[in-house]
Amino acid sequence: MGKGQQRSEIDRSVALDARDWIVRLSAGNVSRQDLDRFNAWRAQSPAHARAFAREKEFWQLLQNVDGSDLDTAPVAAPKQPQIFSRRTFLVGGALAASAAAVVAPRVLTWMRSDFATGAGVQATATLPDGSTMLLNTNSAVDVDFQPGLRLVNLLSGEVEFSVRPDTRAPFRVAALGGNSDAVEGTYAVRSIADEVTVTASAGRISVSGGAKADAANTVSLAPGQRTRYLTGKAPLAVADVNLESELAWRGGRVVFEGKPFGSAIGELGRYVPERLVIATHTHDASPVSAVFLTRDAHDAIEALAQTQGMSVHRVPGVVIVIS
Repeated sequence: MGKGQQRSEIDRSVALDARDWIVRLSAGNVSRQDLDRFNAWRAQSPAHARAFAREKEFWQLLQNVDGSDLDTAPVAAPKQPQIFSRRTFLVGGALAASAAAVVAPRVLTWMRSDFATGAGVQATATLPDGSTMLLNTNSAVDVDFQPGLRLVNLLSGEVEFSVRPDTRAPFRVAALGGNSDAVEGTYAVRSIADEVTVTASAGRISVSGGAKADAANTVSLAPGQRTRYLTGKAPLAVADVNLESELAWRGGRVVFEGKPFGSAIGELGRYVPERLVIATHTHDASPVSAVFLTRDAHDAIEALAQTQGMSVHRVPGVVIVIS
């Protein structure tokens, strides 16, 4: 083997290593040992740092291909659910800067959080007052309990809260400029892109948003009811929902009832590690009515695409293109 070919093979190996680190850092299942190994690998030589920078730029391009803002999550939860704390993501300033540049929205959210689930994980966490949270895939919360107020900031994802009674300190979930308050009860809050959905399972839940937190910008939810609001806007009218379908994610299922094709694909995309790109028009696609297991999300995406005469091209761990 000549020197030129030898150098090419070495460069290719370094590039593949850099790509592997990009995928692993963005997937969320990152241990302290992983972070130490990444720092050591990157510091080995300028070639490693350059390769990481190149792969980072490529990844950022993929993040902006179609503007669909689809969140990502893996197919199935590991046998041992993992829940991360803020300190997991604050190991080393150099790593923080690098990770932020790779997948800024996701990594920076985790760095701000007190609790966060990684790819495909559901996990339960107990709060200081004994209330509990069930975090769905790729969800992150910041806990800020204060005298007279039990405040939880939902930074991203989907969480069900089971609130212990305390009339002296209301329980509040803040997300995208709105608040969901309860003295006791059970309710789920979902923050995806620029929309928040609040669904009540038990107790009375008060949801407020908009410029002023007054009666005109507040709705009250009874069990089996739901509301939505956009960033900084007042909540929409209350609607009755089927809790079994609405909260099917708690049992590892997604339920579609006449859902637009693009929205259904986007929801399934939350349960795979790859970035989803729909490189074709879907306005003529038929609505979707089906039930899927989240652990079978890859197969579900393939099946839905085939029903519309579309093809699926997948680069494992990186991107899925539907065309």
